Amino acid sequence: MSEAAGKTRRDLLKSLLATAGWTAASMSDARALGTDALDVLRSTLALSDRDLSALLQGRPVVKTLPASTGREVATAGAIRIRGTIRRFVEQFQTLEGFRRSEFVHQIARFSTPPVLADLDPLVPEAEDLADLRTCRVGKCAVRLPAADIHRFQTEVDWRVPDWSGAASALFKRTLFGYVAAYRAGGLDRLPRYDDQGDPIAVGEQLRDLIGQSPSPLDTDPALRESLLRYPAGGLVEGANHFFYWSKEEFGFKPIVGLNHVCTHVPPAGGPVTMVTIQFYATHYIDGQVAVMTLLPDPADSGAFYWLYLNRARIGRLSGFWGVLARPIVQGRARSGLSKSFTTTKTRMENQR
Repeated sequence: MSEAAGKTRRDLLKSLLATAGWTAASMSDARALGTDALDVLRSTLALSDRDLSALLQGRPVVKTLPASTGREVATAGAIRIRGTIRRFVEQFQTLEGFRRSEFVHQIARFSTPPVLADLDPLVPEAEDLADLRTCRVGKCAVRLPAADIHRFQTEVDWRVPDWSGAASALFKRTLFGYVAAYRAGGLDRLPRYDDQGDPIAVGEQLRDLIGQSPSPLDTDPALRESLLRYPAGGLVEGANHFFYWSKEEFGFKPIVGLNHVCTHVPPAGGPVTMVTIQFYATHYIDGQVAVMTLLPDPADSGAFYWLYLNRARIGRLSGFWGVLARPIVQGRARSGLSKSFTTTKTRMENQR
């Protein structure tokens, strides 16, 4: 191995360790225990020598990480892309490329500030609208709090021929209400799902996910704190916020989701952090946080590494049925991330 290649390998290992939440002190402790950097990587990101070689050669590496609860799925990975971090950030902020994903049926940014008309293009699933017709607290196929379940029973005349139009309009107003509440009061103002069994407080799920380690946010504590306290957490220099809605393929039904994105580009340079918080989903997901880190390739100014960590809390993934479903969900998460890595890499490198 050449001296330059060796330096690249060491720098990448150091970056990966930092992204996994390992500080210099942690690495020193690992050495004191007789554990080298690769051993630490194996225990955190499960990165083998073969994985590292694949990453350096531009192939995606995708892993399932240990979860903190039986309902959680943690997926991580990385890929090397020839291109610029600036272009990646620009395309992510405009959602360019994501509109063409095979998993995304619809996607659009909200205005700044958001307005109800931003949801006009959304086409709710006919099955979801039909389910809302019979929705009751504790027995509803769409994730909703009790107050909104009651609204669908009292504000929609299900006897008229155009009941689906009225239900669709109320559904969009309900979604917009969640966006407005979150922007005004943050995690504390998010809905509590009362559709199935025990209530699920979305804000509590997200607070736990944002605070978890290891995470790229371990190296950006000011950003983490601002997200936990959003919108009252103070401004982080170089951070930009926006919101978008999407209808994406997941499991057996498409999910309509609401998402908050924070992109942190430090003015002084260094790794770029991008966080996506899904604070509402019509099915399956109780809360989801994806953290991306973009690291310049120390040996090639025309390339960078995209590191990704997603933690999702999924309803009814524990117990007997959870044991059966978990491998399927994990496999789909890995497959989806691998395809996203590959398509994004191809798109960006073909634009050069």
